[in-house]
Amino acid sequence: MAFRRSFDSLAGEFGRRRFLIGALGSGAAFTHASRILAATEFWNAKDPSTWTEEEIVILTSKSPWAREAVPNFKHADDPTGPSGDRGRRRPAASERIIVRWESAQPILDALRAPLAADFEGHYVVSVTNLPIAFARKGPGGQTTPDDTLDRVQNGATLQVRGKDPAEAGIARRTRIGSILFGFSKDYLQLTASDRDIVFKLDTEQLTMMAKFDAKEMMYHGKLAV
Repeated sequence: MAFRRSFDSLAGEFGRRRFLIGALGSGAAFTHASRILAATEFWNAKDPSTWTEEEIVILTSKSPWAREAVPNFKHADDPTGPSGDRGRRRPAASERIIVRWESAQPILDALRAPLAADFEGHYVVSVTNLPIAFARKGPGGQTTPDDTLDRVQNGATLQVRGKDPAEAGIARRTRIGSILFGFSKDYLQLTASDRDIVFKLDTEQLTMMAKFDAKEMMYHGKLAV
């Protein structure tokens, strides 16, 4: 298939993820989603090598491992940073904020790209299209100091009913603008019986959350997180 062949290169990870982000922004990710999901859980019924372009987009954008989140801005006049920040923006109407389990095996199989070594031993959750502004280059081409990523990391938690919440121990930006959050498995052990697994982001500027259910996140008989 042309979709898969186009990513079989040194730039495969970047190209595949860039394609998926483009699909999310355009809304293509949600086309025929109900029909596909209602027909079968294709990720359990088919080998990953046979997943279609449409199925991969659905899996990585609207599935048990990927949820849409709606942010609640705390400050109408300055939604994405402290007073005086530049480059802030609200998400466009066509942009969907997607929260996704990057460490889940079906997502890894779909993207065919391993996570960085920093994330070993962590659950990894990504947020795409988060409306925040990072440092920009100032006069002379120098990048100004910026602690936005630290602020976002400090506000990220994984919460599970009956267990202590886990704080993000790692946060990294990707080349396509997503943010990856790592939560140590030593501090939070997820099981197939867990319900209401909630990723929450709570900063000075906004709050948002995405809820997942372990019983739905089964991949070939095993919990995939």
